[in-house]
Amino acid sequence: MKKIDTSQWKNFRIGDLFYKLNLRIKKGDFDKRQDTSTEKTEEFSLPLVNAKDGNNGIMYYGRPTDFESAELCLDIVQNGAIATGNVYAQIKSVGVLWDAYLIKPFASLNGYSLLFLSGILQKVLKSVYSYDDKAVWDKVKNNYILLPINDNGQPDWAYMEQYMKIIEKQVQVSIDKLTNVIGGGENPLNVSKWGTFMVGELFEIYKPKVYHTYEVKENPNGIPYVVRSKFDNGIKYRVSKNSGIVTSPNGVISFGSENATFFYQGEEWCSGRDIYYIDTHGIPKESCLFIIACLQTIVGKYSYSNGLFPDLLRRETIKLPIDGNGRPDWNYMKSYIHSIKERISSSPIFV
Repeated sequence: MKKIDTSQWKNFRIGDLFYKLNLRIKKGDFDKRQDTSTEKTEEFSLPLVNAKDGNNGIMYYGRPTDFESAELCLDIVQNGAIATGNVYAQIKSVGVLWDAYLIKPFASLNGYSLLFLSGILQKVLKSVYSYDDKAVWDKVKNNYILLPINDNGQPDWAYMEQYMKIIEKQVQVSIDKLTNVIGGGENPLNVSKWGTFMVGELFEIYKPKVYHTYEVKENPNGIPYVVRSKFDNGIKYRVSKNSGIVTSPNGVISFGSENATFFYQGEEWCSGRDIYYIDTHGIPKESCLFIIACLQTIVGKYSYSNGLFPDLLRRETIKLPIDGNGRPDWNYMKSYIHSIKERISSSPIFV
């Protein structure tokens, strides 16, 4: 789909389009340890929004009888080192735990329109608010967002709905075709003859120099500024490179301790807080992508409150294909990823 022409769009004050829901925890002696679960169960079936980056803002589940809930609304994260300013469309019923709140549109909107709005709100709020400047409603409601308009100069909800329906169809087509290309898991890799390696015995892990947002200047032609995000290769935005910036090397695998996701950094970059990198110099990019897939299997037991710091990662073990000498077979990994890329490029996945 071509880039949207926003030249005829109009600015709207957020507080004129939405109102805040003040949902309560109904259980008087509520105790998070006893009254929530990190997994959805028959008892704990209500998703709870809080300061979560990813998973649609859900980290815990509660009993439906313990929480007031709402659906077809937007969830704004007001606090959190990573998640401040995140906006999620909550189509189904959710409750509120902490550090987030729900806003409801005055107009009667469906899930497609809310998904469209969530991306626009997040782009604005992430650029304004941070851990040191919380995205509380009293401030957020006075921000403005740019929206498509109808002939009456009002938000064009029908356009937003139709746009997201088209995106949904395109994504599904791409997923279906990609699944066919890579086999859909029907022919999984045979790992029975792979070797087991301790990460710290294979690689050195380093902590780069940290730069806070106030120390860098956004520049679309600059270098990546890598933060603790699960998206966009961990890149918050690009920043100007100057003599005062100590860059981290290219050809390495970065990860955030409190949001453990691994990314290959193909160009020099600079780092936000609690970012580290695995030195994979000399290993082909495709092999590094294979390694990342193997590393990602270990992150499930780590979280914001139980971070994957270098000393822990060094002691973790991963399975890798091996050569005749029992060492990691980088060439096999490279060839495997390259074959997937070739199959993808020869298939009309994207429409």
